Amino acid sequence: MPFCLKKRLLIEKPIVNTSKKVLWFHCASVGEFNTLKPILREFKRDFYIVLTYFSPRARDYLRNMGEFYDLLYPLPLDLPPLMRYFEKRINPRAIVVMERELWLSLFRFTKAPKVLINSYAKGGLRERITLKGVSLVIARTEEDGRKFREAGVERVEVCGNLKMVSEGEEPPSAADIKGKVFVAGSTREGEEVILLNAFKKLKSIHEDLKMVLAPRHVSRADEVERLAKDTGFRTKRLSEGITGDWDVLVVDVLGRLREFYKVADVTFVGGTLVPIGGHNVLEPAHLGKPVLFGLHTEKVRDMTDLLRAKGYGFPVGGVDDVVLEVDRILKEGFHPKESLREVSEKVKECYLNTLRSYLEQIP
Repeated sequence: MPFCLKKRLLIEKPIVNTSKKVLWFHCASVGEFNTLKPILREFKRDFYIVLTYFSPRARDYLRNMGEFYDLLYPLPLDLPPLMRYFEKRINPRAIVVMERELWLSLFRFTKAPKVLINSYAKGGLRERITLKGVSLVIARTEEDGRKFREAGVERVEVCGNLKMVSEGEEPPSAADIKGKVFVAGSTREGEEVILLNAFKKLKSIHEDLKMVLAPRHVSRADEVERLAKDTGFRTKRLSEGITGDWDVLVVDVLGRLREFYKVADVTFVGGTLVPIGGHNVLEPAHLGKPVLFGLHTEKVRDMTDLLRAKGYGFPVGGVDDVVLEVDRILKEGFHPKESLREVSEKVKECYLNTLRSYLEQIP
């Protein structure tokens, strides 16, 4: 049966039985959920949290994250009757939506106040139509804030990028990997070839260097494994374990990347060597690791600017740049200018205070 169809059609109905006020949070998938965790952790103390999600890939991962919500449910099909019925069943005080999950029926045909958080503006007719149903936007940058105001949103606050917030949670350590480790995370098609060719050159300089390669979508693991083998490397998949002799380990298990960031000597974050716009470059930086990224950082420009200013970020344009930066860091060590903790705390407090203040004003 297609992804949770009985639930998405509300044939299987959500059951909420609580004396607490309900907050409905919605995120797309695992990445957005992980960004949302510091907010969920705080509000779960006083509210009953209903968490909806959209991506089928996120289901198994989110099922193991019950400490952050009270009810987990796939987002109903975006049809007015279904959204109205779902809202009636859970009776939320407010609906808090992550980033750019601009579902028209969710925003326009539910009655509870809608809050869009950690959002960025792209413009366009769909955005303008959907935003008419929004009571508050908490935006990433002043420029985003300006665009949201121009689109007609009455209340806009700017708190920075919520991805800058680190909960201070230490991931479990990946099993001991002998030698130096270069971890390339959230890679996209076209990037692995560049990184593997750079790694080939780096291996001639650093014989004990190993590479952990984590494609953004684990469904590409077969393709990435094949590329690594075709480049001449002894290759294993994480699902097979990490013992034995290998040069490249392909991460084909969801939710394990941070474990490898923790043991890395140097990292790369994908979606940046190809025109995607970038993924979460702060994740390894919060663990104290140097971060390489390509020149396509349109979606994460605020984060890459922060990392460069604090001495954590190193832009690379291709194979030779990757070789140069990784070699330099491995030889000279990594010496950041200052901790990211202070920035993290300021952003977190801004989001929490803004949301609390808004919720208190709801009749």
